[in-house]
Amino acid sequence: MKTILVVDDERGTRESVRMILKDSYDVRIVSSGQEALDALGGDAVDLVILDLLMPTVDGLSVLTEIKKRSRAAVVILTAIKKLKVAIEAMKLGAADYLVKPFDPEELQLIVQRIIKSRLKDDELDYLRQEIAKNFPIEKIVAESQAMKEILQQVRRLTAATSTVLVTGESGTGKELIARAVHRYSMRSHMPFITVHSAAIPEGILESELFGHEKGAFTGAIRSRRGMFELADGGTLFLDEISEMSLSLQAKILRALQEKEFTKVGGEKSMKVDVRLIAASNRDLRELVREGRFREDLFFRLSVIPIHIPPLREREQDIQPLAEYSLGQFCLELHCPPKELSPDALAVLKNYTWPGNVRELRNVLERSVAMHRETQILLPGHFSLDWSEKTVSAAIPLQEEDGVSQFEKAEQELNRRLILDALEKTGWNQTEAANKLKITRRRLKYRMDTLGIVPKLGRGRPRILHHPL
Repeated sequence: MKTILVVDDERGTRESVRMILKDSYDVRIVSSGQEALDALGGDAVDLVILDLLMPTVDGLSVLTEIKKRSRAAVVILTAIKKLKVAIEAMKLGAADYLVKPFDPEELQLIVQRIIKSRLKDDELDYLRQEIAKNFPIEKIVAESQAMKEILQQVRRLTAATSTVLVTGESGTGKELIARAVHRYSMRSHMPFITVHSAAIPEGILESELFGHEKGAFTGAIRSRRGMFELADGGTLFLDEISEMSLSLQAKILRALQEKEFTKVGGEKSMKVDVRLIAASNRDLRELVREGRFREDLFFRLSVIPIHIPPLREREQDIQPLAEYSLGQFCLELHCPPKELSPDALAVLKNYTWPGNVRELRNVLERSVAMHRETQILLPGHFSLDWSEKTVSAAIPLQEEDGVSQFEKAEQELNRRLILDALEKTGWNQTEAANKLKITRRRLKYRMDTLGIVPKLGRGRPRILHHPL
């Protein structure tokens, strides 16, 4: 509920204003300019209704001080029926004025207009802050040639306003690239609005996109603006657009072509200027052939197509992505810095990453959270689906010194499992043996065989590589 501060030395006026507005706003009353300035130092005040003629400190002086200290809007109350007084107040930053005795309905209308305007300004400020906070174009990892070319393409779109279609598997970073397109465009100072189509039930998606009028359906107790209206002047990102129904696709096409739409339950068309970026993890051409996606909308969306390859095709990006993510998660979780062992890095590079960058980050975040004190992450610290390719790439299998490939692989796997158990138990051999479901004597034998020397103090273990 928005807060209104009423400043007037006449008790009757203060109480009248409070009674008129108390049902819709949090109304607070004070009797002097100094009390008003003191009140601004506490909880946030959205609107000040200020009398001009007060003892000790006049209203214009209080108005000047309010504009220095607060973002609150100010409405002047005055009994002086002279236009120059109102003009002077407006010059000093007042949003409006009322002449005593005032009409209650006029007061309500002025307050409603100012509060509504403040809400819109707050939304725009929030959206701009989100863009600045969440858009990390300088932090996009682009060591692979494919990603470098994508970022070059994004930078070339500075002056373009054409629609963009970003395709790629789930987790490849489609929204990140969409934000990059917006950030490099001439609309970067305007809102970037995201709609995750697959996460919103079909029955309410239209209302989310275009808004609705009061009474349009059960539960529509007030009018609401949709995402197209909120994104006016900026960019609207429609993620997983392939999940939308054909009827809704038609309405989006009209909004793109005509630059206008109608709210659910409304009759009046609303004009908007929105740059649309759509994304899909499915082949839209195939969906067009199947009759599940409109061909005209497909061509309207794919004016500028950008395809992001899966992470398994961008091996050069895996190490810098992993190292950046590790540093980020260690900071967020207040953990000591961590490194990847060569074997761990080999596993990450050779894993197929069906969830792409999102899966990589999830794996690393989980590893950091579960192994907070571990300085060097080993393959056993990851929760992965260990494929044959993954293991064979991480474990050297060439035959040497008469040791078979199978024996070397078994030796390496045992070494990792034991090190992992020892790390998790603080190098308590009894607890590590219990974790491995073997006896302590067998664990000690395995450690001696594999050349694992017990950890002493804060030092790191010394591993002697003995042949089997």
